[in-house]
Amino acid sequence: MESTPFAASPAPSPSAAKPRPGASPLVRPALLRMVVLLLLFSVPGLLAAFQAWFYALAKDPASPLSRPLLANVPPWWYWALATPIILALGRRFRLERDTWTRALRVHIPASIGLVLPHLLLIVLVMRVTNEKWFVDNSLGFILPLMLAKYGVTDLIIYGGILSVGYAVEYHRRYVEGALTQSQLETRLAHAQLDTLRAQLHPHFLFNTLNAISVLVRKQDTAGSIRMLTGVSELLRMALHTTDRQQVPLHEDLDFLERYLDIEQTRFQDRLQVVNRIDPTTLGALVPSLILQPLVENAIKHGLATRSGAGRVELRAAREGDLLVLEVLDDGPGLAPDWASRGGIGVANVRARLRQLHGERCVFTLVNREGGGALARLELPFQPAPREGGAA
Repeated sequence: MESTPFAASPAPSPSAAKPRPGASPLVRPALLRMVVLLLLFSVPGLLAAFQAWFYALAKDPASPLSRPLLANVPPWWYWALATPIILALGRRFRLERDTWTRALRVHIPASIGLVLPHLLLIVLVMRVTNEKWFVDNSLGFILPLMLAKYGVTDLIIYGGILSVGYAVEYHRRYVEGALTQSQLETRLAHAQLDTLRAQLHPHFLFNTLNAISVLVRKQDTAGSIRMLTGVSELLRMALHTTDRQQVPLHEDLDFLERYLDIEQTRFQDRLQVVNRIDPTTLGALVPSLILQPLVENAIKHGLATRSGAGRVELRAAREGDLLVLEVLDDGPGLAPDWASRGGIGVANVRARLRQLHGERCVFTLVNREGGGALARLELPFQPAPREGGAA
């Protein structure tokens, strides 16, 4: 008779051959919860044990502590073991306005069913500790008396565990609800920011195309080509930042430099740009494309309305926990009714800052004493995260 070669049976995999160290990920939390429950229910057990011991010492100074410990702690541990059952019943049969009658039909028998084993355990430990009354009397005689003594207390314990379970669950629901509300508000804020930022592109593009049309009418081919090239580069940089609400300051300055190249082509020698940027601020986060509307506003109201040359100055500095950005011009200043007339660029800057930083930022646009206007931003100084790592 042929026999099947032993080697033909599949070899056990290395992972199957090796026993898994420790409990599985699902069992470990359950064991941890049980340990915590045992510790919690040990507290009333120990208090009762020490109370009984001190009472026994008054009668017999040599009375050992072990007997009251054995008589009191294990009965309290019983409720630690019963807690998962009670909580599971509480979740399945909820004592709520519409379901409490049906739930009571389950909880009342369940509580009685848990009380009886508890009483038997008390009788057992008392007999183990040689308590005379428990040893001398029969179980049939003891149980009714025990039920009268401990029944109400045990029902209160059952209801207490159920109440604590509901309280913990309601707290968890409240925290989850608050978290969900916060996430919804964050999504709404991002959507509003995206809308505000999306307004910048057609607004800026419209103004630039107007400037290019002026150059074309002047038959300035080189200038027109340079502006078109600049617009192309600006759009590329703008698209690169579409998924980011904030960028490092140096990125926003790079974008601004391309924009100023276009404006200097448009105004040629009439536009002078001065940068006073503290190098330590270049890595700070700023709302993307936040400076361009302010510089555009300075050029529009400080330079475009007059025939002579004009100056735009950019400043960036750190003042304590704040990043201070300023855009200055030496033009005629703001008209008295500028606030009522408004403008999409300034309104956009104000709305985005309010969405991103709330009351933690300041934006002012005022006339300077020596002439011209000053736009000033005070933002929380936030270092930009390093590429591929934390901030």
